[in-house]
Amino acid sequence: MALTTDQKAFFQEYGYLPYTRVLSDEEVAALRQRSEDIAEGRTTHVPSRYIQLEAAFRADAAPRIDTVRKMTQLCYFDDLFQAAAKKPEIVDVIEDLLGPNIKLYTDQLMMKPRYNGTVTDWHQDSPAWPFFVPQDHVTCWVALDDATVENGCMTVIPGSHKWGPVTREYKQRFIDDPEIAKPTPVELKAGHCMFHHGLNFHRTGANPTPNRRRGLALHYLHAETKYLGIADEESRLRTECEMPRGKFRFMPIRGKEFPGRV
Repeated sequence: MALTTDQKAFFQEYGYLPYTRVLSDEEVAALRQRSEDIAEGRTTHVPSRYIQLEAAFRADAAPRIDTVRKMTQLCYFDDLFQAAAKKPEIVDVIEDLLGPNIKLYTDQLMMKPRYNGTVTDWHQDSPAWPFFVPQDHVTCWVALDDATVENGCMTVIPGSHKWGPVTREYKQRFIDDPEIAKPTPVELKAGHCMFHHGLNFHRTGANPTPNRRRGLALHYLHAETKYLGIADEESRLRTECEMPRGKFRFMPIRGKEFPGRV
């Protein structure tokens, strides 16, 4: 077991867990450099459809890294990001929380560029993925730069995962309910991480500082999960990493695979 009894109890009670260092200084530096190379177009192995710009910037603005909002599916196209997703320091914790059979759904490198990095409003991850059943996911959020309140660190609502999925029209009413815990910011040093349940409400603030705040979100799920598929072809391609229909399998991380499942 990677987690102590107290750490597991904390996660179960509050739906998140600030954790220790999982990336060395050398690994952090390499991932930062790779993120810059991808964002600036110095490498082209990640298709452009997975690179999303901040709404306020033109595609030809420079430096381009300061215009990129997020990059997704890096683990499926890039060896360094895939190695990070498979690190035992991370996966051992995921096994403690999800069990022995683990797959990666996707990843999101939230770039939060300096002087701009926009707000990501309150949301739960799992309801955004209705094509998975059951909706039981755990995210590891790894800081590639120091994440502070000033530059838009993760903020969570402790215990919010216990209430299940909340639809968009009821979200603010839920958050304002006096029974719901007050938001808690989670500051992290570069190379450290936090884990959160797929139903935990969380958000990140803007980044008006001169410091970049990159955070790698790795989304794990049970290998026993059933994937119901996506009808819309554009959405399906983004989810299934350009693979032909019926050929794609989500990334095995640890344990067994199961026929007819993810």
